[in-house]
Amino acid sequence: MLRLLGRLSALLFAPLRRLTGPLHRRRPALSDEQEERQTNLPPLPPPWSDDERWYRGDFPPRENVRIRPLIHGAEYFPDLHRELLSARSRVTIAGWALSPHFSLLRGDDAQSSTIERVLDEVSSHAEVYVLLWAGAPALFQPNTHSVEQVRDRLLTVAPRVHCALDRTAPFSHDHHQKAVTVDGRVAYVGGMDISSFQGDRWDTAHHPIRFGVGWHDIQARVEGPLIRDVEENFWGRWEGATGERLQPHDPIAHSDDGSPAQLVRTIPRDCYPSMAPDGHYGIRHALLAALGRARSSIYLENQYLWAPEVVEALCVAMDRNGPHFRIVVVLPARAYDGRYDNDDHVRHLAKHDEGRGRFAAYSLYSSGPAESVGGYRYLPIYVHAKVSIVDDEWFMIGSANLNRRGLATDSEIAVHSVDPTTARELRVRLWAEHLGLPESEMAAVSIPEAVDRLWRERAAEVERGRRESLPGIAHHAHPYETGGTPAARLMDRFQSATLEH
Repeated sequence: MLRLLGRLSALLFAPLRRLTGPLHRRRPALSDEQEERQTNLPPLPPPWSDDERWYRGDFPPRENVRIRPLIHGAEYFPDLHRELLSARSRVTIAGWALSPHFSLLRGDDAQSSTIERVLDEVSSHAEVYVLLWAGAPALFQPNTHSVEQVRDRLLTVAPRVHCALDRTAPFSHDHHQKAVTVDGRVAYVGGMDISSFQGDRWDTAHHPIRFGVGWHDIQARVEGPLIRDVEENFWGRWEGATGERLQPHDPIAHSDDGSPAQLVRTIPRDCYPSMAPDGHYGIRHALLAALGRARSSIYLENQYLWAPEVVEALCVAMDRNGPHFRIVVVLPARAYDGRYDNDDHVRHLAKHDEGRGRFAAYSLYSSGPAESVGGYRYLPIYVHAKVSIVDDEWFMIGSANLNRRGLATDSEIAVHSVDPTTARELRVRLWAEHLGLPESEMAAVSIPEAVDRLWRERAAEVERGRRESLPGIAHHAHPYETGGTPAARLMDRFQSATLEH
């Protein structure tokens, strides 16, 4: 039966594959016209002009920005809860999805900290604006009907909140930004929606086995002049969705102890004619520019690795640098859609590595007691983070997946910074978590040694534990496994042929 399905898949989709080419040569995010427009932008003034990582077509880089990565919902949502309740003038929330019943705190405080109750309280003394993607009219989730139910529920519990649905995305596309501002004092940008849709975003670094999938994600807490740009993005979108325009807050002054940073976006052309008639593609620009100057290491966590220009940039980086150079990619073991695009690109990168040891791909698993006596089970942790770190110097945290949608055709938002201290601390924290090591021990190990020894050894332990149902292991790294049933590949080929990745 499996062989029959495999042959059927090959017969049905061979013509389509001839049209699209191998997955790693899928058409790039931008057309030739869009590429030319991106290269003809005016130069940035000093001191930004000499660093090609800064995007010239949108908000300029800002000085003295403080960025604190919040890893997992256990760090983000309590921080958000505290800041929301302290709001005095205005809150803005832009999301792909929102669950009114979602609890920002857990345990005894769960019932009183649902986002609908929190926003009801906040709206008694501050303006609250919520902008959600309106959902898909058909075929996809969340659909328009379910999002309208979310809006109605939220306004029933919190009637003073202003909630609008953004219907400007074309069919099969969405508005994927996740960003919050409070009083021009603090902003949050990253991959986490205030939602339990597809998975509960509230998880911890330990990722205990729970009902539902474990969730690995990152949000950036931002303070400083960049907050105005986050709010300006919100009001540009709000005007496109509602026709109403409000002015962003002037950011509250902070001490001069931050780093240079920039808010970058993906805004498709013609989606918001008054805000970005030609579109903005700053996430793609900043990422490719950073990969293009990588000299020692590239670390990526993402839900998808589909964009051909990103894969090509990784191949070029492998060839450009010497034996010390390392690339580590962390992907979900079972991506919700298009797992085989991830698989094919991982295989392509591994083949290009040619045994040089410069590329490695991993997924994450949690473990705990199973129902059987004395048994243990290992379940994938869903990697939803969108973080990039290059040379322990530059980093980006945002909402964009590494596919055409994230880099060109859906609305996305991210913050990137040249900040060696924060970049290295973020990588060390993530690696210490995935490998089950103290941060101090992780920080003392060089990147080549960590990749060649620690990642391999500790991932092999988790792989063996999973295969043999051994007692639970505290760390999570697991070798990324490609392949699967022909039936699953059949479905992914259908998706590849009918949807724009």
